[in-house]
Amino acid sequence: MNSPESLSELDDFARQCIHSQDHPEDIHKFQPFYCSACKSAALKLTIEHHTGSEEWDFKGIVWGECTTCGYLNRLFTFTGDSRQPLREERPVCECGGRDFMVGLCERTEGEQGIPGFFDEGVMVGKCTLCHRNRVFVYTD
Repeated sequence: MNSPESLSELDDFARQCIHSQDHPEDIHKFQPFYCSACKSAALKLTIEHHTGSEEWDFKGIVWGECTTCGYLNRLFTFTGDSRQPLREERPVCECGGRDFMVGLCERTEGEQGIPGFFDEGVMVGKCTLCHRNRVFVYTD
């Protein structure tokens, strides 16, 4: 599941989610996540939504628990002292699987190859059992 083909498919899916084809001048960076302790790509997510979080603009913390060694990794944080935790979500695939290969694709405005401002992003995953892709959170 940790193959370059799987990562490439996940990258393509993430780019489709944020319509990268409509922004050819912009920079689209894809970052896969791995356990920082053992480098495994299979993670169980906990998405901690904080005040101000919207479907299209996530605020909070995304945690990834390594399915190999159990280490808890902080994958993504966009919150602050003024925000309070609201709820937690533990994604489950349609097939019942909880283990995902996870990545983040972010678009930075670019003009003639010169980076500008962050525009939007998406955190996506591929189920390690059935290989379905899904969106976890959008950032704006």
